[in-house]
Amino acid sequence: MEVKGKICVVFLFAAVFLVSVAVSVGLRERDPEIRGCKLKCEEIRGGEQDDMRRCKERCEQYDKEKREREGGQGRGTGRRGGRGGDDPYDVIFVEEEQDVRKMVEQCHQSCQGSQGEQQRPQCFKSCMQKRFQDQGKSQRGRPERTRRTDKQQQQSNNPYLFEDHHFTARLETEHGNVKVLQKFTDRSDLFQGIEKYRVAFLEADPQTFIIPNHWDANALIFVANGRGTITLIEGDSRQSHNIKRGDLFHVPTGITAYLINRDNNERLVLAKILHSVSVPGELQFFSVGGGSAESSFYNAFSTEVLEAAFDVDRDSIGRLIGQQKQGQEQGIFKKATEEQIESLTGEDKGQKWPFGERKEKGTHSIYKNEPSVANENGILHEVDFRDIPDLRNINVAFSFFNITQGSMAGPFYNTKATQVLMVPSGEGRFEMACPHLSEQATRGGQINPRYEKVSSELRRGTVVVVPAGHPVVIEAAGEQNLEVIGFGLNSDENEWFPLAGRDNVMSQWEDEAIELTFGSPAREVQKVIQKQNQKLFFKGPARSGRAFA
Repeated sequence: MEVKGKICVVFLFAAVFLVSVAVSVGLRERDPEIRGCKLKCEEIRGGEQDDMRRCKERCEQYDKEKREREGGQGRGTGRRGGRGGDDPYDVIFVEEEQDVRKMVEQCHQSCQGSQGEQQRPQCFKSCMQKRFQDQGKSQRGRPERTRRTDKQQQQSNNPYLFEDHHFTARLETEHGNVKVLQKFTDRSDLFQGIEKYRVAFLEADPQTFIIPNHWDANALIFVANGRGTITLIEGDSRQSHNIKRGDLFHVPTGITAYLINRDNNERLVLAKILHSVSVPGELQFFSVGGGSAESSFYNAFSTEVLEAAFDVDRDSIGRLIGQQKQGQEQGIFKKATEEQIESLTGEDKGQKWPFGERKEKGTHSIYKNEPSVANENGILHEVDFRDIPDLRNINVAFSFFNITQGSMAGPFYNTKATQVLMVPSGEGRFEMACPHLSEQATRGGQINPRYEKVSSELRRGTVVVVPAGHPVVIEAAGEQNLEVIGFGLNSDENEWFPLAGRDNVMSQWEDEAIELTFGSPAREVQKVIQKQNQKLFFKGPARSGRAFA
């Protein structure tokens, strides 16, 4: 009964708070569902005024019907106004309701493990308010010149693009956070080949310690910003590594690790690709503590079992599972003193692994080897299992693009790897040729492929998935270079091929193949194929003085 009571209180608080948040962020609508419905209306058919007006009228009608149903008979059966669920705007209502439910669940989960009993309501309130504000910014904060265009509608229907609202804050405190991207297969069935992989970011404030933990997943981690020290524990062995921007390292599944940001000013930012080992795409985080009993997996065991396991009394067990002194910080991110940082980050403190292949375990700087491609328009660094043998076990390769402002990379494609592109810095644009989103014209039982341009703007935190075989271009814009992290999933025996410039695939074709393909004399086509003498990175297109066309 006590547990049920707590659950009821939590959901009652959530329900009351949804209304209070709507008021606090200055929304005119009565609840977040109607607000989201109207925001989504602004994207319909590229922002045509008549379509938007009709859509918003349907939102108002839906809101009225919903309130009438709730006033007369509660929530109803879930059928939208008795229309049977086949109205073209029903998807708007369903998506927004699901978004709100996810917000409540995610904030409740986040605060459950990071706050004490007294602080949890405030944590939940702050979390929900931030998510509503972020959702509003993602819809309202885009420049007017890009809001009501066919391109924006295309982006909203683009399953290859993931933005801020597709991340879940799994662990979040005032000193740092861990955000995990939704499962690829939750977005589209096109990603079944990479369902075992997940994307995550970790950010930690200066002089912050991340308490010991482990995941049920292999992790390949890239230091996108800052510097720190990571310590790995396996059995009776401990190894510590000072890490810095540009370092890449592997943490095997189940290995206990703890981490500290040893910089006094910069945030530590880690980009991760996680390979699940239990349920495909499902991740679980395991922590020994963090300040409250609920945040320790030891709390799942009975006190009697723990007393027997550790051979100590009940009071000692209380200290182990997190009955923390009043006034101490709670959560997995904790501020460290100068003395603690010095002790945790001392040079040459690591111990070598005594287990065969693990003797050479460590970090690998992407700048250690010569770039794969480099010219005035960009630099490409690549790392695979030949540099870090453990990458073969998780079938992942790594690449890092630094594209000069006003330049671009591609077009190119990968033969076997699906590439997950993550943007840690800069702004830009990507374009991809996709056969999956366009209609296929069938004649006489044969399929004539048609390719649709998939494109979107790129900014810090954007994630893009480029399936194997799909030609892609990445363009830098804005006021600085564009940095792009590339995790190549299912990368065993993968190769990438340029489709323009030096060494492009057509440069190896025979003249007869060129003439039969393009219907023009080979020498004329060769002039086009061979004109560009750069490889991979080229000067970007002129866009009439605008960052994006």
